[in-house]
Amino acid sequence: MAQEIKISRFYPYSADKVWQALTDPEAMNTWLMPVEDFQLKLNQKFRFKTKPGPGFDGIVNCQIMEIDEPHTITYSWQGGSMKQPTLVKWNLKSIEDGTVVNLRHTGFVGFDGWMIKQILTFGWRKITRKLLPAYLDEVSA
Repeated sequence: MAQEIKISRFYPYSADKVWQALTDPEAMNTWLMPVEDFQLKLNQKFRFKTKPGPGFDGIVNCQIMEIDEPHTITYSWQGGSMKQPTLVKWNLKSIEDGTVVNLRHTGFVGFDGWMIKQILTFGWRKITRKLLPAYLDEVSA
């Protein structure tokens, strides 16, 4: 069974607009979750804070691992009972009428990793299907 999440979505907006949504802390606060100390700098450490749940204190510690503006951003992701960080990679590809966004979340290990992956798959699907496009629609209106 694959130990990664892969999601591909099309948005009818320029790569620059989508990139801004993915890398601007105020935007991220709106469509993703509250973020602290985010700066678009290699090796920058930051964290997301969300509602706690069983086995999860609501904090996700991250560090920017790769930036290729406006095409790719990769950051580590570690929260709750995760014993080691995973990687979240956003890749943007401009096409004639918008942008294709590919999200890969990799590095889930063992049974605990499999369980966390199930929860995050649901979350990433909702975020990429509903929350991110709603934000893009709102700022483009």
